[in-house]
Amino acid sequence: MRTEAEVLAVVRTVPSARRLLDVADVFAGDPRIAIHWALDPGSTLGGGARALLEARGIRPLSLSSAADAGPAPGSSSGSGNSSGSGGDRRWRLVLAASENSPLDQIKAPILLLPHGAGHGKGIASERVAQCAPAAIGLANAQDAARLASLSPASGAAVRVVGDPCWDRLVASRHQRSRYRAALGVGGSARLVVLSSTWGPLSLFSRHTDLAARLTAALPWDEWRVAMVLHPGVRAVHGDDTVFRWLRPALDRGLLLLDSDDEWRAGLLAADALIGDHGSVTLYGAALGVPTAFACFGWEEVDPEAPIAGLGRAGRYFDAGDALLGQVAELADGAGESGLAERVFAHQGGALERIAEVAYELMEMPRVRRDVAPVAVPLPRGAHPTPSAWWFRTRADGGGVAVERYPVAESMPSGARLLAHVHGPDPRRPAAATVVVGTADLDAYPGAYVAVQGAVVTLRGHGAVEAEGDMDTAVVGAALHAWVFQLGRAVPGQLRVNGSDVRLKVQWLV
Repeated sequence: MRTEAEVLAVVRTVPSARRLLDVADVFAGDPRIAIHWALDPGSTLGGGARALLEARGIRPLSLSSAADAGPAPGSSSGSGNSSGSGGDRRWRLVLAASENSPLDQIKAPILLLPHGAGHGKGIASERVAQCAPAAIGLANAQDAARLASLSPASGAAVRVVGDPCWDRLVASRHQRSRYRAALGVGGSARLVVLSSTWGPLSLFSRHTDLAARLTAALPWDEWRVAMVLHPGVRAVHGDDTVFRWLRPALDRGLLLLDSDDEWRAGLLAADALIGDHGSVTLYGAALGVPTAFACFGWEEVDPEAPIAGLGRAGRYFDAGDALLGQVAELADGAGESGLAERVFAHQGGALERIAEVAYELMEMPRVRRDVAPVAVPLPRGAHPTPSAWWFRTRADGGGVAVERYPVAESMPSGARLLAHVHGPDPRRPAAATVVVGTADLDAYPGAYVAVQGAVVTLRGHGAVEAEGDMDTAVVGAALHAWVFQLGRAVPGQLRVNGSDVRLKVQWLV
């Protein structure tokens, strides 16, 4: 198919790719324009960028070939990528979300955008000036004034366009309950999200064990823990190393939100956010999620940036102190008021503003006037679930209250072990009081209760079927307390964690 204009999107890292994929929607529905993608290999944080593009069906050009020339006239747009390396026609427009790429080598008008929530670590004005962009799209007037003060020539190219990532978050708020369900956060459970940028001053570097400690300290049926890592962390250290560092937390059910859809869905589903000076923390706070800083890299942050203002006014989380009380207090508190209005101009209209600039630079009339942000799709990944828990019980009125904690090195006072027989560590079910995934108590002589599906078998007392939506493992733990600790008869109904569970007798001894 013949096109009238070829646009080049230059990707340097995963965050820049994500930003440009959002921005590319301004050309949706316009068959006159083909977008081609080029990968700049110059960043040590660039790992994962190619895989992200290829997952979208994009085969990126090398930046060197893209810089030499644009596609030849009349080249086929195919899947939106060019295989041509010659020709006498230059790119009609270049989109970039990093001034660190050698954009000055490309002979075309450049529209430069930030790849995060503004320029928290400062605006590299000299590099911006060297790129000589035809237009610089910024999130707010304050960023525009800062750049103009640093480089009047670059300031003249500034357009305040807002933030397309923020607009997608806002457009997705109505689906909060669906994101929570998709992430496995059900019922009255609350979600605390850890957010880390990259580098030695980041949360992940300073408090690498915080995710493991939180997953051990927070009751499983009341809390879920998620983590958003800057892609640069995995690019520098490698997936295998990062996953090994996080293994204890992952085994205890940590949600590692590593894709674009997942981290945004995680912020929308969050009840509390513990972060650092990265963009994700600013986005979460702007959404109104109660936010605290576990650390802050003041040495890296522009003191005039919005994240710096949030850091000065915000609350802090003591990662070395007891965790449960701090997390509960944070989630019960109020979120930041008015932050979004201070940080993001033209809310809901960023793509529209960017479209106006892009078509102006291409000297082409627009065919669409209804460019709007698209809601974040639901995450589709599996939800990690622990295979073993410490559990504690207590009499609660006429019933039993059960608390479960994913198994960690230290056992809570008075706790017993509940384990799935198909878990990775066979020692756990062999030592468990309650085993899950079997009805055969003879195979587990140390267990008093076995749970298989909806059926709970009690050693020496028979079996009952639990009716309702409550996790049957929790019902099994409650029945252990009721029958074996309190010495009561097997009931036809039992109140567990405040809810009545009907128990249909299968057989009694």
